[in-house]
Amino acid sequence: MCRMLVFKGESPILLADLLTRPAHSIIMQSVNCKLLLDWRRNTNGDGFGIGWYDEPQESGCIFTSTLPAWGNLNLQRLAEKIKSKQIFAHVRATTGGTATSESNCHPWQFGNLMWMHNGMIGGFPKIKRKIQASLKEEIYLSIQGTTDSEHAFAVFLNQLDDPMKKSFTYTELKDAMLKTIALLNQWLEEEGIEDLSLLNFALTDGENIVCTRYVNRSDREGTSLFFSSGSKFQSEENGQYRMIKANKREDVVVVASEPLTYERTDWLVVPTNTVLVITSKFNVLQYPIIDKHHTTKKRSTF
Repeated sequence: MCRMLVFKGESPILLADLLTRPAHSIIMQSVNCKLLLDWRRNTNGDGFGIGWYDEPQESGCIFTSTLPAWGNLNLQRLAEKIKSKQIFAHVRATTGGTATSESNCHPWQFGNLMWMHNGMIGGFPKIKRKIQASLKEEIYLSIQGTTDSEHAFAVFLNQLDDPMKKSFTYTELKDAMLKTIALLNQWLEEEGIEDLSLLNFALTDGENIVCTRYVNRSDREGTSLFFSSGSKFQSEENGQYRMIKANKREDVVVVASEPLTYERTDWLVVPTNTVLVITSKFNVLQYPIIDKHHTTKKRSTF
């Protein structure tokens, strides 16, 4: 199972303070995940990717590699030099036999939009042609790889009136995300596919962020997702980091498959089958995804 991380801050942060320096950074998670649905594999060594924005309403930058994140010297060098206010990071473990190639590494980009996914679409090969047939020509032609995750991004783009716009409202992005999940479920049901789908998506336009924690079973938990917010994310001793809450204003939000710190009070669990929105003004909003798989009986624990 992949691991992913999202950062939004009022001030830029050094990539190393998220990717390499924390004791349980996403690079450490690539070596040894703690929170998995499949305990047979706790490494994520099939490539990685980082995406960041220099300025709002400008297309972001992406660096990907098929090498394991923990052994990539270029990643370590870049992480010590690059700062950004908005960062996406992903370490990959392949599912469904997809190839290890840079075109299959998250995140992906279309215009100002950036996307990544932790999980899988159960039975994806059986609905791949339906997905492709539903797409506008320019979106279909933008697909470079073979993964279910990139195809889900294409479905999302297809729900927007103009995916090349410079900026969007968070409501536009949230609604397109909900339509994407509903369409994937519809196509799977039409094909009689009952395989497990885990849809932890993350999407940004460089200002707003929309994340999901979703599973297509009412009796199952989604793969893990947490968030932390405060005034500053900073280092202390021995590679330990803390989310500092110095005032009521929240200028930093981090979303991660696994907490980067060992302080329980720093992190909140995103409930299963929920959309998490971080607005351009740092408001953190949560919306339940109400469909046939929604239930109030699920209990997310940390």
